[in-house]
Amino acid sequence: MTGGTFPSDRLNRILTAVETIEVSLGVLARKQSLSREAYHADSDTQDIVERRFVKMTEAAIDIGEELVKHERGTPPVSNPESMQALEELEILSASTADAMAQGTRFRNVLAHTYGEIIEHDVVYNALQDLERYRQFVIEIRGYLESIGALDE
Repeated sequence: MTGGTFPSDRLNRILTAVETIEVSLGVLARKQSLSREAYHADSDTQDIVERRFVKMTEAAIDIGEELVKHERGTPPVSNPESMQALEELEILSASTADAMAQGTRFRNVLAHTYGEIIEHDVVYNALQDLERYRQFVIEIRGYLESIGALDE
């Protein structure tokens, strides 16, 4: 670890990203009660859910990039690598890093598909399991607390 004071601009970016994830989790949690059939029938809800997954995952990727740059001095080479690097740096647990690496791949599918190409059952299934993002936030906050970044 590089040690020293965590730069305030990087910390603010990370905290903004954490807040984005938390807000998106709230929106998605409210959509979880929809039945699969109701989800399939409501294209506005599909758009909201898909966009929130993309925003939430992009925020997680930003967090990963900032922390890896802080700890290693260089950014990760890919989005999944950012999560794997967080595991190597002992910022994320192996299970969270693996789940979030899968989440980055899921984000790529959502960001690059549209219309009937999107597999709505896959998105609905992801909506029913938001735990990877909750755990990610818990572990990131734990790391920031452990290095005293939240005390600054």
